[in-house]
Amino acid sequence: MDRPSDPAGRTTYLVERYWPGVDVDALRAAIPRLEAAAREMTDEGTRVEHVGSILMPVDEVVFSLFTASDPAAVRRLNERADLPVDRIATAIALLGDRPAQEERTHR
Repeated sequence: MDRPSDPAGRTTYLVERYWPGVDVDALRAAIPRLEAAAREMTDEGTRVEHVGSILMPVDEVVFSLFTASDPAAVRRLNERADLPVDRIATAIALLGDRPAQEERTHR
């Protein structure tokens, strides 16, 4: 199976995490841990990047996108950040190039 990858040969992965009690403050507090773990791993030679996360508060679920060479790197990054991981799946992310909030406020 072909895996979509970026120009650096990294694949995009979606992490699904069921996180009882999660709210926007908990997710905001977790993002710096993800970013720090990604920097540490990259400095150690495993390039992995947190692309972004989406909170589904009613479902107590967070979806996070990462780019990495393999799913094991994504799992290690989340373990370093002390975050739950229920599933890691290869993903194709089609991200817009303009901030959605800014666009809405200008209409």
